[in-house]
Amino acid sequence: MKHLLHLLIFFNCYWISAQDSLFATVHVIYGSKPIAKTEGKWFGGKWGGHVGLEVSPGKVVHFNPGGAVGAWQKNSDTGRYVVSTVEGFYCTFGCDSVKQLAVKIPITAAEFKVLDSIADHFVSQPPYQYAFFGMRCAAACYHLLSFTDTYPEISKRKMVRRFFYPRKLRKRLLKSAKKKHWKATITEGRTSRKWDHD
Repeated sequence: MKHLLHLLIFFNCYWISAQDSLFATVHVIYGSKPIAKTEGKWFGGKWGGHVGLEVSPGKVVHFNPGGAVGAWQKNSDTGRYVVSTVEGFYCTFGCDSVKQLAVKIPITAAEFKVLDSIADHFVSQPPYQYAFFGMRCAAACYHLLSFTDTYPEISKRKMVRRFFYPRKLRKRLLKSAKKKHWKATITEGRTSRKWDHD
């Protein structure tokens, strides 16, 4: 009986520990423009880049065009949420060293399950068009985060306006990380490009 009690305490402590170590990690590729002649232009230049959310270990979900991209939603095709590995996500613009930001956000076990489930649903049934003046990667990442207690739910129009390009979301994340003691890691990119700043 004593051994059984010790075993139950061990598994209870393990479960609590596992719950305490769950994270949603936002991954960001900074926008940039070429300095060297060997470098090409990226969509959006320094204001561009890309944002994805690691909803479970090694599973990064990010929002991309699904066809025609117009200025407005009515002229655009439905976008698509895609799943990549962390390494695959950072290869969006090529696998040579890019400037990166990773912010680890602690979440509960319940939030973890909801987030992974919502992400799977969005991958199979994308909820909106990808448009220049519409939902793009930064706003779509915020949308996923709003299914946790990380940030409040807001209208799609507000998401588009507040997180029109990645720097807007990066600044919000870095401010939150400083205040809430989230781990934020910045990796410098190659010197042949001029990278965006925070």
